[in-house]
This record gives sequence, structure tokens and C-alpha cells, in this order.
Amino acid sequence: MRRLLVLPLLLSAAFLRATEVPITVQLLTSVASPQPVGTPIGLTSSIGLESLSRDMFVFQYSVSVNGGPFRIVRDFSQPPSFVWTPDLFEQTATVRVRVRNNETKATGQAEVPFQIVSRTKGSASVTHTSHPLVALFSAPPCPTGSQFRVAFHAEGEESVSRTPNQPCRGSISSNVYVAGMRADTEYRLRSEVSTGGNAAPGDWLPFRTGILDGNFPAVTIQTAPPAGYDDVEPVIIFSALSFDGNGRPFATDLQGRVIWYLRSRDWITRVIPGGRFLTLGDGMNSVNSAHEGQVLRELDLAGNIVRETNIGRVAEQLESRGIHSDCHKAGRECVGGFHHEAIRLPNGHTLTVAGIERMMPTGTQGSKLPVDVLGDVVIDLDDDFQVDAVWNSFDHMDLNRKSLNEAKCQTGGGDGCPAVLLADEANGWLHSNSLNYIPSTGDLLISMPEQNWVVKIDWKDGKGSGKVLWRLGKDGDFTTDSKDPNPWFSFQHDAGFEPVGSDILTLTDDGDAGNAFGPPAPGSDPKAQKPKPGVRAQVWKLDEQKHVATLLVNAPLGVNTICCGSMQVLKNGGYSAVGGWSLPVKGRTTDFDKNGKPVFAIELVGAADYRSYRVADMYSAPIK
Repeated sequence: MRRLLVLPLLLSAAFLRATEVPITVQLLTSVASPQPVGTPIGLTSSIGLESLSRDMFVFQYSVSVNGGPFRIVRDFSQPPSFVWTPDLFEQTATVRVRVRNNETKATGQAEVPFQIVSRTKGSASVTHTSHPLVALFSAPPCPTGSQFRVAFHAEGEESVSRTPNQPCRGSISSNVYVAGMRADTEYRLRSEVSTGGNAAPGDWLPFRTGILDGNFPAVTIQTAPPAGYDDVEPVIIFSALSFDGNGRPFATDLQGRVIWYLRSRDWITRVIPGGRFLTLGDGMNSVNSAHEGQVLRELDLAGNIVRETNIGRVAEQLESRGIHSDCHKAGRECVGGFHHEAIRLPNGHTLTVAGIERMMPTGTQGSKLPVDVLGDVVIDLDDDFQVDAVWNSFDHMDLNRKSLNEAKCQTGGGDGCPAVLLADEANGWLHSNSLNYIPSTGDLLISMPEQNWVVKIDWKDGKGSGKVLWRLGKDGDFTTDSKDPNPWFSFQHDAGFEPVGSDILTLTDDGDAGNAFGPPAPGSDPKAQKPKPGVRAQVWKLDEQKHVATLLVNAPLGVNTICCGSMQVLKNGGYSAVGGWSLPVKGRTTDFDKNGKPVFAIELVGAADYRSYRVADMYSAPIK
């Protein structure tokens, strides 16, 4: 009897597939409309008889606010559910889901209206969020032309922090996430409305932060800061990683006390002004079952997804630009995963790096058989995370110059490579690990540690030739002006000009490429890899006309490292640099004065530190 019931359903599904009629879809919300500002809304899509087929269905979510254009919050991906957190103001929204059958290309869509209403009832309020260290402060409307912010301090302490000013909206309430608070601590918060230079404070309101789950590495102070050092950027955001899958980014003050963390296991590539973060992580895509390094997100302070895309969806869009991903063992080319970097551009676009594999003939890079070579693409995504331009290393880099470290990459190999899908192993050719945008020309710097080069690309905001303008590093296009017998960097990280528009380039030199480690053998412990000696924080002055590089600062961090690192200029003229992965597993951030003398060091024990970011507060961002 059961077979008799199932058979008509299967025949119906087959008929729908054959005729490619629109997919029937219903969009459901976890809570009913209306909801107050700050409420996360669960969205779930349910499709009809089509779901009985074995085809892959993918779902795209977008939102229109107050009748405006639809903006994508999650591009096509396999999960049918998504948590949407509306922007922090009253609004009339329309949520749309589009569904696509990847095999038949049949589509369908559904929409639901949703109302977000004020949380205030005539006076200011403080609300707990899903993040134990982040509060939602809501205040009644303030006059257009005035500015609103929130002041907060721990009870019994005089030091007061403030959120950034935001414009008052007249008839709409003011709302802001308050972050930068220690766990399980009483705080006082109040509104401040400024009009014509005069600030009108509100009443202090109590708020107690939540308790942490304890899943954090130990933080130790290796070199105590000098007196008054809190005047320098007093917050450190660690993009922490661990091998047990439990590592996550978090922030501390200069005493090592946790004041924020990312609720997801993504890792932060860059901090964006206003309390936003660009992250990369594992997850599902729009085309296949790959999981590693598939997702690019923008997140807010509470850990809510602002927008999201995935490498499968990006690869689909690259088809029209001549890059044809066929990501399986018989394929010839594959854009298989994001890795290492995503940065925000002044125009709101996002640049990110992804791996691109190509099967190459025998003899390529000295191979005795056809070989999978892993290069890189740099992808320009617009403010909807849609592809706007692309740079392909296979078009512009010398394929005959293989990795100086003889690098090999495997999916899940612990080698920092993106997913490898065309073969069991690929030649790790470039391993590009940082991008730096040059606003005056629209060009790019790309750090390529497997070449020991930082290269400048004729990008011109996606309209340039893509050719390499110069290569900085040993055997590149610059001569050095330095008394150091070994000035050149190897396996460098976080290379870029700062201040913006200057000729000063900073980076972290991870050590001698001659002592680089290869990828771990299958089944081996990545923690057993041999570290490279001599991590150095470097500051270079570049004469791009004469191609002369002058080494201004060459400061040892006092640690060896296997990978990772970052470098930034501090507002006092000093520098902060990261030796990201030392053994046993730990990461160290060291501050130097302008002459390269160490003045402060803080260490994570039990986690590596991909990068750290020194900021004034949780709403600020470094230059790079």
C-alpha cells in the first residue's frame, strides 16, 4: 500500500520536472509581523512536490526596505533557511526568496511583508541580544540635524566609552549595538544627543553583561605596556584559529580581558568601520558538496549576517568572464574556495581572493605527469556581493616560476590552501594572502608568499590591463638600500601601504623560505610541522620610479612561526605586528616604538592568530 501511495507522487514530480513549470514555494517566518527593532527573523522556504526529486535546489534571500530595491542578504545556496536581522530602525520590509532547481533550471519565488516597529515606549531602554557582551540601546526619536550616541562605563570605574555619532532620524527611534564590555559585569549606559555642539545626556540605565562559555585560549601579557599606554589603540581584535574547530575571533583590552567575541567559527579577514567584519568560513555553496572555505560574509557586532555569498555562486558568475568551473576529478578548471583575504573598498565593493585550479600538461613546473596547479583569482564584488571584475593569475604570472617552497595542497591538509577538487593534490603556486588597494590609481598590491614577492597590479578599479607593474622581493624589480645582510622578506603577510597614499609599506616577514615546511603527510599532526625562524616586522620606503626599496624598520618579534601574521602602524607612530602560529600552538602580538624597540607583547596560548587588529574601540578599523 505504501508503494502505491509513493508512486503517484514520484510520477507527479517527474511530470513537473519534464514540463519545467515554476517551482511552488512558500516562505515562512519564525515570528509573526510586526516585531520590534533588533529582533532576528528566521526565514524558512518550503517547496512542493519538486522536493521529492533528487535534484539540487538552491535558495536566494533578498529584502526591500520601504519600497526600495531588493538587496541580496544571502545569494543562492543550498540551505533553505536563513536568519535575517533587519537594520536597526523602524521599517516596512518585503522579504523575497528565489528558488532554483540546478538540474532543470526551473525557478520559483515567494514574498512576505514584514513590519519592524519601535522598541521604545516613550523612554530609552537597554535590551539583551543573543550575544552576551552586546547590548541593544534604544532611544526615542531625536531632531533631524542632531547626533545620537551612547556613553557607557563599568560600574565603579571612571573611564567612559562611547559609540560613534549617528544622525537623528526625526520621527524614527535611535538604536545602536553597544559593544566593548567585559563579561558578567555591571555597566551604566545613557544616550547623548548633540545639537549645535551642545550635548544633552539622558539618564544612566543599568545593564549586566552575560557569562562567557569559557571556550577561549589563555591570554598572557609577555611584555607589560608602559604607563599611559591605554592612550594608544586600547583594543586588540584577534582573528584566532584552533585545530579542534573551536577557535573563534575575539577581542581583549590591553590587560587581556575579553570584551567581545565572534559567535561563529568564521575567521576575520578585515575589520570595517562601524562595527562590521568581513569573514571567511566553511559552509554550503550553490553547486556541489564542497565545504571548506566556501562562504564569504559581512557580520555585525552581534554576529548577525549582513550579507553572504559563496564560492559556487561566484564561480557561476565567472562563467561569462571566461572561467569555467568544473569542480570534480575529471574537470579541467575549478574556482573551488575562498582563502586568506577579503577587503572593503572605498566605493563599498569587496575584493576577495579565491583559489583557481587548472590541470596542466606533463612538464609544467617540472612535473612528470599532468599536474593540478593552484593559482589565484582576485574578485571584485559589488555591494550586493555580485561579481563586478576579476583578475586571474594564470593570465599574468609566470607559470614556469613554481613555488619556491615546493608547496603541495590538499583539501583539509592543514596547509592554508583552499579546497582542491580536480586532483588529490595540487601544486601550491602562489598562496596569495593579502590585498592592498591604492585609491590614487585604483591599483592593487597582492602578497604572494610562495613567490616571496609583493606584486603591484595594473587594476584601475577593474578596468586596467591586469599586468604586473612591479615585483618587490628577492629576484624582483627593486634593489635594496639596507645594511642588513638579509633584508628581503619570505613568506610575508599583510603587505600594504600605510598611511594611505604614502610610499611606506609595512608587512610581517615570517622567515627564511629555505626552511619552510611542506604540507603535512596524510594523517599527520599539523602541529608537528617545523617552524621557520626569525619573524620580523618590516617597514619599507619605496621609490617606485627608481625601483629602490629602503628598509626603515626590521624588528624581530622574538618568536618563530609556521604561518600567519599582520602588521599595522599605530597612532603614536609605533607598530603592532603578529607572529601568528608558534609551537606549541600560540600567537603573539608585539608592539614596537617608531625605532623598532618592543614596548608591549600579548600572547594567545592554545590558538593561532591569523591576524590581530589594534583599534580604538569596537567601532573603529585599522587603515589596512
